[in-house]
Amino acid sequence: MDNERLIFPGILIAAVVIIAILVASVVGNSTFSSGNMYFEYPKSWNQDHAVGSFDGSSLYSEVTLTANIPDDQSPTSYIVIQIQKKAKGTLQLPGTNEIVMNTTNSTIGTTNIGNINATQLGTYGPSIAQKVTIIETSDSYIVLEYICPLNAVNQTEESYNMILKTLKFQK
Repeated sequence: MDNERLIFPGILIAAVVIIAILVASVVGNSTFSSGNMYFEYPKSWNQDHAVGSFDGSSLYSEVTLTANIPDDQSPTSYIVIQIQKKAKGTLQLPGTNEIVMNTTNSTIGTTNIGNINATQLGTYGPSIAQKVTIIETSDSYIVLEYICPLNAVNQTEESYNMILKTLKFQK
């Protein structure tokens, strides 16, 4: 008789635990941690691929995240995080101001990531938006970029900003 009274509360507790596990697996953040690089990103984004080791031994490292916003039928949005070693010697590359001057509908600005100033370039075309953040360290460049359809800019920008806020790297 006592066992019968405990069955319903036991089933109810088991159902609540299963629902909590399912919600935790869908909602929240995923993490990327490789070599000297760490950041968080929403679970709605998928890690497409990673190249290199992010520990300073690779000349080039990259991880690409993808999402179809707002649903699986939508075009793919991309967030790409790269680290590339600086070339030794003299290299004459155009500065960010020259790059922006040659692009229509562009903006340029700076942002602070940790204790480092970073340059940001943004471009909005008729159907695609793009933003690039360039962080220069003593021996490398860290480049974060998103490319997405215009209808996905707000959600992509939120995810991009989460990565920038949680980005940690050791020099």
